[in-house]
Amino acid sequence: MTAVSVWSGAVLTLSCFVMRPAYGQGPVAAAIPDSLRQGASVVERADETEIDIESPRKARIHRRVVYTILNANGDAYATIHTYYDKFHDLINATGILYDAGGRELKKIRKNDMEDWSTAGSGILMTDSRVKLYHFSSLSYPYSVSYEEEVEQSGLFVLPEWQPQPSPSMAVEISRLVVRAPAGYPLRYKQYGYAKEVEEENGGKVYTWELRDRPALRQEPFAPAWSKLEPAVLLASGEFEEGGYRGRLYSWADMGKFVDQLYRGRDQLPEEAKKKVQALIGGVTDDRQKIGILYSWLQQDTHYVGIELGIGGWQPFDAKDVYAKKYGDCKALSNYMVALLKEAGIRACNVLIRSGDHAPAMDTGFVCSQFNHAIVVAFAGSDSVWLECTNPYLPAGYLSAFTADRDALLLDDDGGHIVHTPAYRAKDNRLVRVLRGSIDSGGNLQAGLRTSYSGLEQDALESELDRLSKKELREQRQQSLALSNCTIDQLNYQTTRAAVPAIEETMQLSAAGYSTVSGDRLFISFGPFLRRAESIDGPGLRHGDVELTASVEERDSIILRIPAGYLPEGTLPSAGYSAEFGSYRISGEMKGDTLVLICRFRQNKGTYPAESWPKLVHFFNLIHREGDRELVFIRAAKPA
Repeated sequence: MTAVSVWSGAVLTLSCFVMRPAYGQGPVAAAIPDSLRQGASVVERADETEIDIESPRKARIHRRVVYTILNANGDAYATIHTYYDKFHDLINATGILYDAGGRELKKIRKNDMEDWSTAGSGILMTDSRVKLYHFSSLSYPYSVSYEEEVEQSGLFVLPEWQPQPSPSMAVEISRLVVRAPAGYPLRYKQYGYAKEVEEENGGKVYTWELRDRPALRQEPFAPAWSKLEPAVLLASGEFEEGGYRGRLYSWADMGKFVDQLYRGRDQLPEEAKKKVQALIGGVTDDRQKIGILYSWLQQDTHYVGIELGIGGWQPFDAKDVYAKKYGDCKALSNYMVALLKEAGIRACNVLIRSGDHAPAMDTGFVCSQFNHAIVVAFAGSDSVWLECTNPYLPAGYLSAFTADRDALLLDDDGGHIVHTPAYRAKDNRLVRVLRGSIDSGGNLQAGLRTSYSGLEQDALESELDRLSKKELREQRQQSLALSNCTIDQLNYQTTRAAVPAIEETMQLSAAGYSTVSGDRLFISFGPFLRRAESIDGPGLRHGDVELTASVEERDSIILRIPAGYLPEGTLPSAGYSAEFGSYRISGEMKGDTLVLICRFRQNKGTYPAESWPKLVHFFNLIHREGDRELVFIRAAKPA
């Protein structure tokens, strides 16, 4: 499911022709005040957007933007590109490159820009295209201006205004102006702004503006920039899209609009119905039926994107998915619901914003905030979540791609907000056991068993799906970062469940793993322990601290040390606990065997700035102990 994204990062998509900054011949870099240069890689000299809404089905959008790129980190803003499709007609586009003094070096028009289809990366068919052009300069600073005019047909999705899309961008002036006819139900939500509303020729004019905003240094463990940046969301209370009328006053309204697009597309052919009954014949448990049909869908179909016209939101028929054995997220989810319906199991389509680090949905403002579709099925009082585009996930598990976020469930009443499963620390576990020995030459021979569960197994599950056994072995050797390391007997055991797990076992040989110097043996266990980057002194913290996942880790190292060696100094014994997590490490000798146990827990959450010194101490402790080298000394032989 896609909709044109208009203002995000370095994407320049909509422009305004009404603004002409007083630069003389062009933007002069020297005119930028020092307060806006500090910490910035790019300065937005001017960005004015005008949206003229003519009716519930039509708007004209103009934008002109001027960027001055100060260093190589801002070069992405010299690439201008815009998307267009059946609903977005690109009328005009112009780009200009300037040197530091504002002298025009190059000018391009719409026909000079490259024109590409967005098909690819799983998208089979689409009418969406992109025009782009990359300006470059041999010296800094330089400036780029871009302006365009777009005619939009269908107002289900209106642009989002992001005047400062990156903390490394400083802003001289950015302005959004929306004109709407008298009585037009424009809805909006502003983040950090006061708006101006005035009457104009019987209509209304809405204006938002941002001036003289410096670049910001993003603090470690800060919330995502999307949670902090200024923005305005827009929506039409009433609209028309592709011949379908809709309203956006409530989530039920939005669900009713989408229901029009889905209506009648869940019909299965008789052959498919017979297949369903054959698959579940003799099975009485609904959860088991869901698992059987979901596994069949995963084996019998594959994902491809189909995004033609209103097809960005409308699935094609379930009978077509059955015949062609492919579909996009909407089509596969709609097909899954149809299969479950035939089995007598209630299931619903769910619209969601996907992505491991996707911005959180704002449930307080009704507008299109979705880019994906999944399914929830009901077995008694249980909800079973199904990601229909992934052929490997077990029934009931969503992964970091769609877990722990709000979404819109489509039902008979239109729709309502639901929250997908959140995986806690007890679900997201890594348990690692190293058991072996080090000989007198410092060589390691050991078996390593690692169990991953929940979100901790997501990355490995993806690698198992796409890498050969040879590639897996090479990848594991690289991840251990041990020189002269050989891996044998690499094996995996997977458990498909609502919280899936993978057990990895291997035999390790590492020549020269420990350093022998005279009577001393130096051993570093970092590759087999929880690690963390060190953090410079706590300093003054301005914003909240955010930890994005709850995880647990338990590491056990059981190694026989060469005979005659004893620890020089004390073995590790340290711990710390706070509201955001806990850490404890302890070591002891049992005869000639070292036993080292490390436990780590992190609690997902947003914590006040006052907790920053504690968190610095927490991660620096983990870093210190993970990097610690243990020293063993050969005991003197009795005289």
